[in-house]
Amino acid sequence: MSKEDMSFEKSVLEKINGFLYRCKLDEAYTMIGITSGIERIFGYPVTDIIGNRVRTYASLIHPDDNQDVYQAVNNALEKKGNYDIDYRLMTSEGRAIWVHETGGVICDDRGEPIYCEGAVTDIDSLYNRMQDKVEDMAAVAQKTTEVLESLRYLKLLALNAGIEAARAGKAGAGFAVLAQEMRKLAYQSEETAKSITSR
Repeated sequence: MSKEDMSFEKSVLEKINGFLYRCKLDEAYTMIGITSGIERIFGYPVTDIIGNRVRTYASLIHPDDNQDVYQAVNNALEKKGNYDIDYRLMTSEGRAIWVHETGGVICDDRGEPIYCEGAVTDIDSLYNRMQDKVEDMAAVAQKTTEVLESLRYLKLLALNAGIEAARAGKAGAGFAVLAQEMRKLAYQSEETAKSITSR
């Protein structure tokens, strides 16, 4: 490999919002090789992770996500295939960052799994934006529910107004027209609100 190729790879790896890795097939995910993004983004020196010198890669995974990661890797091992999974990694400062990992099992000439390798990408900002959107949609849904309740109340008022107008006879003719318009508006608005919530 030429010096230009090496400088190109180094330059690209320094810009990737994540890191590449190769690890053993053990519970610690013992790293054989890992790129500098692990230090740049998460704060752990490469030398600390390689060979579990200071800490294991498994110890960086958020406790609530350990089982999901284990299951994804094990499923890939059984099929001798690839895996895609989202989970959280803990930074050296104790903050949880959402990552997406794409990896696969590497086999020897006899077809026996020998290690895994892949890429881990920081998706924390994307995940947070999606969470914000979900919360916004939930707020809209809540407001739509409140509107539907108000419209049901409006329909009830219109019905009562219509009854009172009928009792008033000719004197209530104008009020009857108003009650009819109120009912019409309530029904139309309710249909619109229902169509929004059903999307």
